[in-house]
Amino acid sequence: MNAVDQYPLTIAPTDTALGTDADTWFMALDGRGVRVGGEIGVLRVEGIHRCGSRLWIQVALFDESTPGVVLEVDAGHSQHDVFEALRGYELTGVPLEIIKVGGSEAV
Repeated sequence: MNAVDQYPLTIAPTDTALGTDADTWFMALDGRGVRVGGEIGVLRVEGIHRCGSRLWIQVALFDESTPGVVLEVDAGHSQHDVFEALRGYELTGVPLEIIKVGGSEAV
């Protein structure tokens, strides 16, 4: 059994902008199955911090032995945008690397 068996990726992520409400983002992302590069895992939201129309969402992707990442999103992004950014991303192993949703660069 793997993460896809427990958390199927067949649920279509919504393409509606989620705004800046932390609870809305938490409900949209926490516990969702996700593909990150060539790996499959489950998102666990560990923290959400807001500054204006930007949010930084700290997530664990696989287990506690794998460094988490920080997703930088803005009010105009959707759950679909996050999953698309993760699908095309290759993890570097740097603790808490920042993935800018809607952009191609990581910090």
